[in-house]
Amino acid sequence: MRISKMRGVASVLALSIAATTAGAAEPAPAPTLWSAAQEAGNKAPISAQTTAAPATGNPRTDSSFFKTTAGRLSLGLLAVGLGLTVYSVGHDRKPVKSPVR
Repeated sequence: MRISKMRGVASVLALSIAATTAGAAEPAPAPTLWSAAQEAGNKAPISAQTTAAPATGNPRTDSSFFKTTAGRLSLGLLAVGLGLTVYSVGHDRKPVKSPVR
C-alpha cells in the first residue's frame, strides 16, 4: 500500500516537472500595444507630432445639462419615481407578517 502511494507521488512530481519544462519552451510573446505605439511614434515625422488640429467646441457642453430637454425629462422622471415611492410607502395596506417580526 505504501509503495503505491510513493509511485503516485513520484508520477505526479514527474508530470509536473515535465509540464514546467514543456512550458518553458514557448515562443517569445508578441510586442505589446505600448511598444508598438512607441515605435510608431518614433517613426512619425516631428512636424506631424507637434501640429495639432484646432479644437472644435461642442455647443451642447456649453450649457447646463438640466437646461436641455433631456435634462428636464430626467428630472421629471426622477420626481415621479420619488413621489410614487413616498406614496406607496405611506399607503401600504399589506404589512409584512412573518414569525420573525
